[in-house]
Amino acid sequence: MPPDPKTIAQVFILTVGIQLFLSFLTTARSSRMIRGAALAYFFLYGVLLSVAEQADLVELEVIVNSVTGFAVVILAVVFQPELRRGIVRIGDTPLLRRFLGRQSYDAVDEVAEACISMAKRKQGALIAFERQATLDSYTTNSVKVDGNVHRDLLDSIFHTGGALHDGAVILREGRVLCAMAILPLSENDQLASSVGTRHRAALGLTEETDAVVVAVSEETGLISVFQGGTMERRVLRDELGDVLRARLGGDDLAAPSRAERRPLLGRLAKMAFGDPGGKLTSLLLAVFIFSLAGRAVMGEQTFTVEVQVEAGSEANTIPTRGVLTVVLPSEGLHLANPMDGARLEVRAEASEAQLDMIRGGLGGVLLVDEGWVGKERQVEPSDLSWGLGRVLGELEVQFVTPEALVLKVEQYANDEIEPSIASLATSPEAAAAGDFALISLPQASGLLAESLEFNPSRVGVRGPADVIESISADPSILAFEPIDLSAYSGRGFVERVRIDRTKLPEIEIDGELFLRGELAPKEILITTLELEVALVSFDAARLTGDIPFLPPTELVKVQVMERGLFPEGLPEATRTQMLQEVLQFARENARVFVDVDRALREPGNRAPVEIDALDPLWRQRLGPYFNEAKADPASSLRLIVDDSTSSIALVRELPDDDQEK
Repeated sequence: MPPDPKTIAQVFILTVGIQLFLSFLTTARSSRMIRGAALAYFFLYGVLLSVAEQADLVELEVIVNSVTGFAVVILAVVFQPELRRGIVRIGDTPLLRRFLGRQSYDAVDEVAEACISMAKRKQGALIAFERQATLDSYTTNSVKVDGNVHRDLLDSIFHTGGALHDGAVILREGRVLCAMAILPLSENDQLASSVGTRHRAALGLTEETDAVVVAVSEETGLISVFQGGTMERRVLRDELGDVLRARLGGDDLAAPSRAERRPLLGRLAKMAFGDPGGKLTSLLLAVFIFSLAGRAVMGEQTFTVEVQVEAGSEANTIPTRGVLTVVLPSEGLHLANPMDGARLEVRAEASEAQLDMIRGGLGGVLLVDEGWVGKERQVEPSDLSWGLGRVLGELEVQFVTPEALVLKVEQYANDEIEPSIASLATSPEAAAAGDFALISLPQASGLLAESLEFNPSRVGVRGPADVIESISADPSILAFEPIDLSAYSGRGFVERVRIDRTKLPEIEIDGELFLRGELAPKEILITTLELEVALVSFDAARLTGDIPFLPPTELVKVQVMERGLFPEGLPEATRTQMLQEVLQFARENARVFVDVDRALREPGNRAPVEIDALDPLWRQRLGPYFNEAKADPASSLRLIVDDSTSSIALVRELPDDDQEK
C-alpha cells in the first residue's frame, strides 16, 4: 500500500531538516566520524529494538529505550567541538551574511594588491581572515604583530628568506593579528598529490572554522581562495578583491563570486539534486525516525489467513504467520465448514509498534470444544487468540471476508477399501499401459506393472462421509504422494505410500499402506523392420467364403523392443551375433495381420495392424546365448507397430465381371 500524501510530506520535512543538520558538519575534520557514529547509533538502536520485540525480550527492550536519551547526550558531549563548528557555519549562508560582521574593505583592497604583487613574483603567501569563529587556538605559538593591514607590510612578512615568511598571517577586524601561525592540515584524502602544504593548511582551517583564506602559490604564482572546506583555484588577479568581498559578506555593490553568479534556477537545481549520497542518507534516517515516532500511533491492516486443522493435545496453539489454526478436541473429527485450506480476510487494529510485529502476516488459534461437534456455531474474533509467535492481547481483530465466520465440526466416516493400482496412474488406460506417473524410476530400469500390489490388500480410510462414499464406490480416485524409486539398485522394492493432502486434505489411512513390485531392465528399441501384412478373419462363417479384400501391397514398419536379452559387458562380436539371431527370429516368426471383420465395420474399410506376441516363443527357439534371459520372467521380446503405419485401408476385391470390363 503506497504512503499517503500526509506521510510523504512529513518524511520530506524530516529529510530536509536532517540534510541541513548534516550539511553544517560536512567540513568539520571529524564530520565523517560524527555521521558514522550517528548512523551506527540509529542502526544499532533499530536492530536491538527489533530483535527485542520479535524475540519477546522485554527486559532488553526496556534497556534499549532507557539508554536512548543518555546516548544522545553522550554523543553531544563527545563531539562538542565539531558540533560547535558546525553551528557556526549556519550563519555562513548567503541569506544571513548581511547580519554578520564585515571586514574592512580597505583591508581587503590591501590584501588583494599585496597578493597580486606577490603572485607576479611567485612569492608564496598564506593569509587568513578571521570571522565569527575565533582563531585564538592557532595564534598561541605565532609572532604577534597587531598592525594595520598594508600591502608593504604583507609583502615584507612573506619576503622569501625573511624571518616571518613561514606559516600564515591572521587578520582580525582589519588588522594584522599575527604572523607565522601554524594552521591544521586538511585530512581530505581526495586531494591531488600536487596540492602543497600551504594549500592543505588553508583548506584544513576552513574545514574547522568559518574563516576565509587566500593563498599564493610559490611554484606557479596562482591565487586560490578557500572557504567552507572548498578551494577556488586560479582566481583572476583583477577579480580577487571582488571575490574576497563576496566571501566575507560584502554589500550589494560588491561583485559576486563565480558561484554566486550562478543563475537562481541553477542554484535551486544544485540544492535539489546535488550530493545524492547525502540526500539518500538523510531520507533513510528520516524514514527510520518517522517510523519510530509512529510506533505509538494507532493503525489498521488487512491480512489473509489460511485455515489449517489440527487435532489432539499435541496440536500447535501458537499463532503462526498467515494461518488460522483450528484445534479439534480429538482425531476422529473434521472441519466441515470452513474447509481446511480456505482463505479468510481479517482486519487488525493496533498501535504501529504492534502492527510492525505482525507486518508479514497475522496468525490466529481457535480451540474447539466437544460441545461444538455436529452443530453450526458463529465464531467471534474474540474467541480466537491472535498474534505472531506469541499472543498479542492488544490487537482488535474483525472478520472482513466473510463478515461472519460460521464453524461446523463433524465426525469422520470410516470404511475399508481395496486400493486400486489405477490410482497410481494418470488414467485407467495409462495404468493398463504401465504408465504410472507418480512413480520415479532409475534411469536404466522399467517397472513391471503386473508385479505391483498393495500391502495390506485392504485398508481402512476415514474422512468426510461424502468423500468416503465416493472412494468406496471407486478406489481409483485415491490420490497418493509421488513415490521415488530412482535410488533403487535391486529388483524388488517396498515403499510406503501416503495420501496426497493437497488433493484429499481430510482423508486418512488407518495404519500404514505399502506398495510392492519389481523393477526390470528398461525396454529398449533394437531396430525397425518392414514386414508384409496378412488378412485374417476370426469369423468362423467367413472361413468358408472368400475374403472380400485384395491382399495389401504395402509394408508396415515394426519396432523390435527387448528387455534384458543382452547382459552388460558382452564382447562386441558376441553381441552382434546375438542381435542377428534376434532379428532373424523376428523376421521368421512375426505374424502381422489385419482383422477383415474389423475392416468391414470401420468407415473407409480402415483397420488397425496387429501383431501376435512373441512370448514365450522366443524362449523356446533362441539359442544358448539367451539362457540367462530365458530364466528371467522380467525379460521380454516384443514387436510394436510404428505409429506411421499403425492402420491401413483395405481395397475391396471386384467381381470377375467388373475385372473383365
